[in-house]
Amino acid sequence: MKDILQKLLSSNNHASAPFILRLTLGIIFIGHGWGKLFAEGNPAGFAGWLGSMGLEPSLLLAVAAGLAETVGGLLLVIGLFTRVAASSLVVVMLVAIGFVHLDAGMFGKGGYEFQLLLLVGVVSLLIQGSGKYSLDEIINKKL
Repeated sequence: MKDILQKLLSSNNHASAPFILRLTLGIIFIGHGWGKLFAEGNPAGFAGWLGSMGLEPSLLLAVAAGLAETVGGLLLVIGLFTRVAASSLVVVMLVAIGFVHLDAGMFGKGGYEFQLLLLVGVVSLLIQGSGKYSLDEIINKKL
């Protein structure tokens, strides 16, 4: 019984945890960024929405957000320059929370709970790095 309790209460630095986090966040960010760049309305449509909230230069911000999410998400998936990608995504999520979702509160329609979860995830990767199963690790070993 003591062994079971110790296993339940102990922490371990399992190599697959950052991989799972990177993969999940990366796919989500790619989907959102791709939509901003290539979906209906593409950057111009997203820029119009940003402009309606007073965020200018809206087209530049729309393209920057779409690229940060798409390229940053791809970098997370493959585990390359993970901390750089996470840093750019932290900025995107802070802007999304601060300028778009904050007034709606945390929960409910337009709330920022999802963006906060994404923010916490990329902050975790920023602190921890990409983990064992990543291109960052392969490159680091060769250096």
